[in-house]
Amino acid sequence: MREAYEILKRTDTLKDDFLATVAHEIRTPLTSIRALSEIIYDNPQMDREEMENFLSTVIKESERLSRLINQVLDLEKYASGKQKLSLEMADIHLVIEDSIEALNHQIKDKGLDLSCNFDRNIPKLEIDRDKLVQVVVNLISNAVKFCQPDYGEIQIVTHLDDAKVSLIVKDNGAGISQEYQKLIFDKFYQAENQTIKKPKGSGLGLAISKRIIELHHGEISVESRKGFGATFTVVLPVK
Repeated sequence: MREAYEILKRTDTLKDDFLATVAHEIRTPLTSIRALSEIIYDNPQMDREEMENFLSTVIKESERLSRLINQVLDLEKYASGKQKLSLEMADIHLVIEDSIEALNHQIKDKGLDLSCNFDRNIPKLEIDRDKLVQVVVNLISNAVKFCQPDYGEIQIVTHLDDAKVSLIVKDNGAGISQEYQKLIFDKFYQAENQTIKKPKGSGLGLAISKRIIELHHGEISVESRKGFGATFTVVLPVK
């Protein structure tokens, strides 16, 4: 009985911490949006170029805020079982190519080298195409964040083995310590590890990706060593 009480107590604490973390992440872009908007409002004669720079930041912070809210709503749908897949027969390589296209600007800006090695024997899969794009975009964008400018490398590989398709995203970035490799797929990870320096963002992308892959009856995992990059692998069944 006491053990069950302790588990419930810990769960409540984690939920409170999670909400506090999300509230903090929301407050940051809101503060920026308000401050810049007030500056523009108070300075109608502001130089046009400076005003455009401020407005550009307001738009980016607004988009960041929208992404965070959507991620939190998505997580709650997955947790309650309300999130459903819209399945269709689709080419996994077109999913990857669309994901790369969405991040192409960031990849080029950072001077990263991205290469693909596709197994063309892979048949079309029954997947929710938009949600798989969401997963692949998250994996590639994480690789972009952690790679060093100008000499970062990202490799994307697919292969078919025993009626299962593997999609691998590998980078030569900062890597992930062994003790955190399972925790990063937990939505509470961000709340439990406030002392760990994290890249800009809510940190909810991998938790959402894990739930999307599980709804596809697949698996997602990571192999990494601190300082030696990370390799994320998504395995999906072939029906």
